[in-house]
Amino acid sequence: MALVEWTLDGNCAILTMNSGENRLNLRFLNEMLFALDAIEHNTDASALVVTASDPKIWCNGMDLDWLLPAIKEKDPDVDVFFDTQDRLYRRVTFYPMITVAAITGHAFAGGAILACAFDFRYMRSDRGFLCFPEVDLNIPFIAYMDALIRRTLPMSLVFEAELTGHRFTGTELAACGAIRKSCPSAEETLKDAVAWAKTLNKGRHIVGTMKNTMNADLACLMDNIVRPKLDAAVS
Repeated sequence: MALVEWTLDGNCAILTMNSGENRLNLRFLNEMLFALDAIEHNTDASALVVTASDPKIWCNGMDLDWLLPAIKEKDPDVDVFFDTQDRLYRRVTFYPMITVAAITGHAFAGGAILACAFDFRYMRSDRGFLCFPEVDLNIPFIAYMDALIRRTLPMSLVFEAELTGHRFTGTELAACGAIRKSCPSAEETLKDAVAWAKTLNKGRHIVGTMKNTMNADLACLMDNIVRPKLDAAVS
């Protein structure tokens, strides 16, 4: 099974992450970017929904089993990984069609940041959390990641999210408007996300132009990344 697969349902492209916990590593990131390119250039889709095949996890963040030893060993692929991860977050943020994350399981750390890069989010209420545990992992956010979180959560919850690592449920996030809807199961989450996305037959050019304007501050942060050294954090 491919790490990433996609299909079309009318005007909606449905991308499924198939890599178990969907940990962010170079292979997974590159396959995501390849799939996003294919959907943009080979289809007439006007909306994108991203889901996961794992019954418990949507995306569990960076592949720390590889990354932490690689940082200690000064593996040159570490820099390539971070650059590629930045590219994926930017690609999703500025994707020239409306994007919807169908969060059918846990979204943790880098996976939660990925969820924040989408325009809209649906999430199941029966299980699964959205959580930023970086404060416990001693991994600081870079500026554009903080900005993605701030545009998704109300400020009253940004402090709780980033400084306490609180695990938010779908019900909590629906109440504050961070997600469009909290659904009773993974199946209903994907079904409702796709059904709504299919009603959004907006032109790619206008959607892309509006996103460039709406996310201008984010673009500046993504163009001028200051990445803190992680050596001390992982030692």
